[in-house]
Amino acid sequence: MGSSVKENLGRSLRMLLKPLAKLLIAQGITHKEFAEAAKEAYVEVALRHFQKGESLNRSRVAIVTGLTRKEVANVISRAMAQEPQGKNFSRPGRVLHGWHNDPDYTGPYGMPLEIPYESGGSGQEAPSFVHLVRTYSGDQSPVQMLDELLRAGAIVQLDDDTFKPVRRDFEPQSLSPKLIERFGDIGFNLFSTLAANVQKTGQGEGIFDRVVISNQRLTKAELKVFKEYLNTRGQAVLEEFDNWLTRTVSVKDDESSESYETGLAMLQYVIWDTNDKSTLRDFLIENGVADDDSTN
Repeated sequence: MGSSVKENLGRSLRMLLKPLAKLLIAQGITHKEFAEAAKEAYVEVALRHFQKGESLNRSRVAIVTGLTRKEVANVISRAMAQEPQGKNFSRPGRVLHGWHNDPDYTGPYGMPLEIPYESGGSGQEAPSFVHLVRTYSGDQSPVQMLDELLRAGAIVQLDDDTFKPVRRDFEPQSLSPKLIERFGDIGFNLFSTLAANVQKTGQGEGIFDRVVISNQRLTKAELKVFKEYLNTRGQAVLEEFDNWLTRTVSVKDDESSESYETGLAMLQYVIWDTNDKSTLRDFLIENGVADDDSTN
């Protein structure tokens, strides 16, 4: 890697880490804990993408990551001792997606049906919340899923004890385990796109990545209006894309061909303090720290 590319990546890395470090410090995650997580990520990526051959080569992993063989061994041992974790955080979203797109759960004009908690019929199971959860959330408890969706305001219970979705999206509670896991999942998708586009080999070969920027700073009142507009218009656009994916990709001509997970993430960014983008050196100088003070 050229020195200029490496230096530029280092500067970009420090910028990317600032909002993450702010969140981690606020929630009591120390640098040591962050460093251990970074080690695990380095080892995993080295094993998945930079190791030649099928056998586990700790020496090779140590070379490409800059870790010692002992550190690599410790990371692998901790990983093997961890309990398996499922991606439960995405299940409420999958249930709502099925409710809005599955022909068994939609009526005329594609409107989601009002369904009972359980089906009382015999034979082929009629549409019910329990059946919906089993179809789109595997072994997740229907009772827990119902409580989660009701608590999030994504569905409502009607007078006849049926249930109706009132939102197409699922927004977990603040700092809930589901919201924190969602943070990691969306962050992974975002950085995967940015990294792929940095490494693209030619014009037009990257993944869709566009940004709209306000030409002037917005007041809090204007931000509120813009947020309300985004909540309405942005959700409508995402639902249009969701419907396109459902209609267009519902039937594959060749089941043997390779397939990939894809989607679209739309987010608004707000820079509350533009000084956060300045460097540590700038901050130190602004606060009266001279160059010779740094050695004390």
